[in-house]
Amino acid sequence: AVVSTQSKDERPYADGREARIWHLYVGDVDARLSNYKGTLLKILEERSVRTVYDCACGTGIDSVMLLEEGYKVVSTDAVDYFLEKARQTKQKREELADWQIGFGDWLDLKSAKVDHPAVGYDAIVCIGNSFCTLPDFEGGNKTLLKALQNFKDLLKKGGMLIIDHRNYDYTLVHKTFPPNSHGSIYYNSDRVFNIKADLVEKEEVAAKMTFRSWDMDVSGTELEGDSDIKLKERDGKMVPTLELNNIPMYPHTLDGFTALLKTVFGEEAEHRLLPDFRENEQEDFVPNYWIHVIVNES
Repeated sequence: AVVSTQSKDERPYADGREARIWHLYVGDVDARLSNYKGTLLKILEERSVRTVYDCACGTGIDSVMLLEEGYKVVSTDAVDYFLEKARQTKQKREELADWQIGFGDWLDLKSAKVDHPAVGYDAIVCIGNSFCTLPDFEGGNKTLLKALQNFKDLLKKGGMLIIDHRNYDYTLVHKTFPPNSHGSIYYNSDRVFNIKADLVEKEEVAAKMTFRSWDMDVSGTELEGDSDIKLKERDGKMVPTLELNNIPMYPHTLDGFTALLKTVFGEEAEHRLLPDFRENEQEDFVPNYWIHVIVNES
């Protein structure tokens, strides 16, 4: 999800090119869900969750999984193409008739084109590195804190926010992504190549990352004959390629993001950290993602 305070042209994925190949970037959906479904459901079951707000739903992969598990799910995103794909899935399956899908801006969630429960949600889910698409427009973390406060305001007392970010601490130190970053819990594509990124640091903190190039091999897909597909060399042979350029991300360190959450939810709020959605992982494990689970105590 991204926010409407950006002009449509400025939003990540705004031109639809990235969204067109999202299913290729995700890879096998069942394989993706197998990486975290069990732990996510366990977290929800531990707090007797029934209502879930997927505020960065994308094409609806996680929302559909939760609906299939019997949860009442409301889903929003700020990318029209993603919402269109989610609605197509809903239309194909009668059992999803009650699924609410609509446009949602994190900085004005109460005006989202869905019906939020008056008593608040049991859980809000914002995963897949989605929050890192939000720039701090106002500076001083004001925009980020506003979005997090909006999440909190939609939670009932005892409700929880499940939110994540990439392991940017590793990237800041090593100037590369963690090992096996292409085999991550969310994105398992073997089609991505020629990735080049610029990292902007301020006071030894990653302030912005821009993917200058990010190529997708579309061989054998419905996109192969599209007009914007180019032939590029990959592993010694020419392949039909969709070029993606200048994709911005706004990284968070583990300590920095934890501090943002505690500022909004309170220092005493129950807070759990899960590396790649894993429980009881060895201390030397290097995750691709940090998942935060924090409870609204007020």
